[in-house]
Amino acid sequence: MAGDHSKMPTEQWQPHVERKIASGPDPVENPEYYDGVSVKRIIAYVIDFLICGFVGIIGTIIASIVGVMSFGLLFGPLMALLALIPLVYHTFLISSDQAATIGMRMMGVRVYRLDGGRPEILQAFIQTAVFFLTVAPTSFLILIVCLFNSQRRCLHDILAGTLILNKID
Repeated sequence: MAGDHSKMPTEQWQPHVERKIASGPDPVENPEYYDGVSVKRIIAYVIDFLICGFVGIIGTIIASIVGVMSFGLLFGPLMALLALIPLVYHTFLISSDQAATIGMRMMGVRVYRLDGGRPEILQAFIQTAVFFLTVAPTSFLILIVCLFNSQRRCLHDILAGTLILNKID
């Protein structure tokens, strides 16, 4: 994380002296960070969904072969492990140096901490887990939270202390 400061898009992200908290760039003063982010996030999620689905299909084939070879004993546990693919995929890629999943990278967005740094693994895990725990039971309605705040943050972004913004070099 030593070189992380060179990746910070702006010094405005630093906590304001009077507030002593980081809040990310102002959407009015820096609209370039937020332009089209909502649509890019949706497309990125579809790309990531397809990638996880492909990995899941390959994993299912492998689990089936191993399951048959183990007379069915390993089939159940291996199938349970396959359910973790999206959680592992999102958590590790969001906490990586690029701070973005493959879909996010393709769409030109990335995840930032509120102070402009790269999310740590716990933040990435919280963001991912809250997303998957809230989206299915609410039929994606939980995502409308982003329509009611200027930074277009969803509930999982707010709880994890992260922002999804256009990647600006």
